[in-house]
Amino acid sequence: MTMDSNIVKFPYNSSRRVYSRRPRKSINGNPEERAARAATAAAKMVPAAIVDLSEMMAEAPADRVDRRKLRSSPLREKIGPISFAATVVGKMSTADLRDEPLDLAAAESEGWLQNLQAGAAAARFVADELDKAAERLTKTQGKSETSDFPVKLPVHDLGQPVLNLATEHDQ
Repeated sequence: MTMDSNIVKFPYNSSRRVYSRRPRKSINGNPEERAARAATAAAKMVPAAIVDLSEMMAEAPADRVDRRKLRSSPLREKIGPISFAATVVGKMSTADLRDEPLDLAAAESEGWLQNLQAGAAAARFVADELDKAAERLTKTQGKSETSDFPVKLPVHDLGQPVLNLATEHDQ
């Protein structure tokens, strides 16, 4: 059963014109519908209870620590000044590599000197804190419960080169 029918494509210009004359429809409704929904939602809302914070703070023990403030590193706030200083150093280094003079007006207006000084101070602080942390780890590693027992590794000649990672020129 074959039908001899011609398929005719609807003209694009006509379909575009018809589509463009349709009224716009927002997925959230027109402004009147949105205002009506907001009014009904406001009518259904329960007012919040007012709590006096001074009473709550008086009830809390003074020695209690706010644990939310104990989750950050003291070094994070120093990263910004160090990053700005590194950017300034990069600009200066690029100018030197290109044999170009420094843009002193830009350096003064952008506060390059202040950025470098703040970055250097932050880097000194970070370096000190890193040294303190490394020293603390070194002290705690010395106090481990297994440090009193020396580890005896197998000897080279006993056929266990995997554990000793022996190479040909070592033997």
